[in-house]
Amino acid sequence: MIKVYVIGKPKTKFIKTGLEQYLKWTSKYDRVELITLPLSDDLNKISAEEYKRKDMERILKYFTGDVFRVVLDERGKELSSIDFAKKIDTWRIGKKNISFFIGGPLGHHEYIRNNADFLLSMSKMTFTHEMILLFLLEQIYRAFKINNNEKYHY
Repeated sequence: MIKVYVIGKPKTKFIKTGLEQYLKWTSKYDRVELITLPLSDDLNKISAEEYKRKDMERILKYFTGDVFRVVLDERGKELSSIDFAKKIDTWRIGKKNISFFIGGPLGHHEYIRNNADFLLSMSKMTFTHEMILLFLLEQIYRAFKINNNEKYHY
């Protein structure tokens, strides 16, 4: 099973449509579950560190257990689609489940980054969290196709 945790619920119609489609397509291969966690208080009311700490507290209850924890972070490692597919197979050795964590608008608290099993960067460019979520589900779907020796666009 793969779980994807994201701070903040997607709101954009085309993103939600894309997410639904990729969740449908990935169900052929494995259970992929999307879990949205509420946003913290308004950024204007609390400091950036307090904001990250509150996001961390929301994530921590899902950051335990016998899962491989992949944290999406701009400081992470960038992978090709083929390398990502290989990593998914490797991460499942010894652990059956993988959890991906997409932070809030300010990124992850240092504790989350430091305790991840793997830091993944989707790009050096800046994207909305909604876009990254869609890109991640697309890459998970592509990884399933690659790992099952099925045709995929490259």
